[in-house]
Amino acid sequence: MSKTVNEKDVPAEVSHTNLLDYSHSIIWRILHGTSFLFGGLLFICGSCMYFTDVIANNDHALEASGWLYTIEDTPRRTTYDPELEPVSSHRGRNIAINVNYFTSNIGSALYLVGSVFFLPKFADSILVGDGLFTAGSAVIYLSEGWKIVRLACTSAENTNDMSFRFQNIRTNLQAIFVCFFAGLGGVFYFVGTILFLPQYVTSNSDEDRAAGLFLVDGVFFTLAGLLLQYRYYCRRRT
Repeated sequence: MSKTVNEKDVPAEVSHTNLLDYSHSIIWRILHGTSFLFGGLLFICGSCMYFTDVIANNDHALEASGWLYTIEDTPRRTTYDPELEPVSSHRGRNIAINVNYFTSNIGSALYLVGSVFFLPKFADSILVGDGLFTAGSAVIYLSEGWKIVRLACTSAENTNDMSFRFQNIRTNLQAIFVCFFAGLGGVFYFVGTILFLPQYVTSNSDEDRAAGLFLVDGVFFTLAGLLLQYRYYCRRRT
């Protein structure tokens, strides 16, 4: 994949004062990439705890799932990659970037609070958890969709060019797939959480259906995390 930003694009005061603001920083790659991938794996583990066979054979399955979800959502989980956002003098573009990632963080916050209500001690408030998770999922997939649109309008040659170009899709294809997988994860959680509502769970197969959708969500988030690892550690940087 072609570069979207290089060292000369990063202001000197940023690259020398705060490593976390520099997209090539090993600190950023470890903190962001590892936490994102780890979160996807925890989603998979937590989702498996909701299958009826697992619940029947393990008295602590629901509690374990609630904690796995809560731990997963504690770190900031977003597909933000500073390489995708080269320094631009276009004020509107910079505002759009900030609003986009703010909405992503709102989605993650809704996931975090919703996860807490999935713990057995809050069983009487399970509808609150479902509602927060549904809202968080909607915010996540809409936010990731917005990122894909912005990537299609992000030029590697001219950071102030906000026109849609197929060349931009080709240039930013890896990043688009990261957002696409994360967005699909949000879609499957949105549907799965709705089907997890009490009125739709009248049999074991109904609960397994919702758990299966949760599991698929975790797989998509994990795929996004794996692709981030490739971007951060395996892709040639020029």
